[in-house]
Amino acid sequence: MNGKAKSNVSAGVRIKGFLGSKWGQRAVLLILSAIVMAIFEPKFFTGGNWSSILLAIALYGIMACGMLFVILIGCMDLSVGSMAACAGAYLAFNWVNGGYTPQAFLTGLLLGLIAGVIVGLLHGVLVAFLNLPAFVVTLATQYLIYGYVVWYTKGAFIYPTRLNTGGDIFYFIGNQRFLGLAMPVWIFIIVVIITAFILSKTTYGRRLYAVGGSNRAAELVGINTKRHTIIAFIICSLCSSLAGMVLVSMNMVSGCTTAQGYQGDVLMAMMVGGINLAGGEGDISGAVFGALFVGIINNMIILLGIPSDYKDTIQGVIIIAAVAINVYQSRKAAGIISPAKARRIAEKAAKEEAAKSSQ
Repeated sequence: MNGKAKSNVSAGVRIKGFLGSKWGQRAVLLILSAIVMAIFEPKFFTGGNWSSILLAIALYGIMACGMLFVILIGCMDLSVGSMAACAGAYLAFNWVNGGYTPQAFLTGLLLGLIAGVIVGLLHGVLVAFLNLPAFVVTLATQYLIYGYVVWYTKGAFIYPTRLNTGGDIFYFIGNQRFLGLAMPVWIFIIVVIITAFILSKTTYGRRLYAVGGSNRAAELVGINTKRHTIIAFIICSLCSSLAGMVLVSMNMVSGCTTAQGYQGDVLMAMMVGGINLAGGEGDISGAVFGALFVGIINNMIILLGIPSDYKDTIQGVIIIAAVAINVYQSRKAAGIISPAKARRIAEKAAKEEAAKSSQ
């Protein structure tokens, strides 16, 4: 084999290896999405449309960063949307009823964050000390929190606007731009940096992976798994609260339907990003990519005029495909082969053995 042929083979191996990696598969997904939109809706590539996508990504991304902590320990939080609605209602209600003052804004902000801490603490205690399934606990609190928001807002929408909107702090966090990017995007970037630092540079972050990998093994080496679980749920609820307050500022409206259904988008972002729902595996890059992909898909659905009734169907297909790919990659990494492949290998070995015996 000459040098050129060897080079071609080597390049082919590298390309195959890249496409088989998580980053390769992520690149393929983005390229396919771009091709579809280039054919059916060129407006997808306009600057104004990408500004909308970035805003959506910022919201999903802030929530996804928080959800990452919970999923790394093998749990999930289905109350992220309701927690966002609660925090947003606190901020909007106090802003309006406090006379649009900085003190009123600060009061609403603190109440929203405190609510996040309380709900996260409740989740963590119920899961860590009572061994209740996180799925059941957070599903229940999702309905409880939305019910509380209905009571708090008296079932009405709050419109935190005034005539000189544009120069106040409430408008600032959801709409102001800095260096060409909207403030929600900058907030998302800050949350990503903090999340990456915690998970990669702190003892808590490293131990979180151990807790998710094997809770029992983590306990045996002296890790306080209950404390780590509680902190993970608190971080998740805090991120949801922050996203909810940013969302209310962006839309200038708050109510009991705020962020409804966001938990599905965030979980889809986790799975598309290659985060193992069983715990112990995943990183911030996967969460960011997942948020990016979900933002793009939702934008594609709107631009292509697909009825919103079909959104759940599309999400379901994407989730099944993402889970299948993640399971395949996990089995491949562990050296596990399918029964059909094992049978083919055995049949081939038997044929080779028979051929040798007949010689």
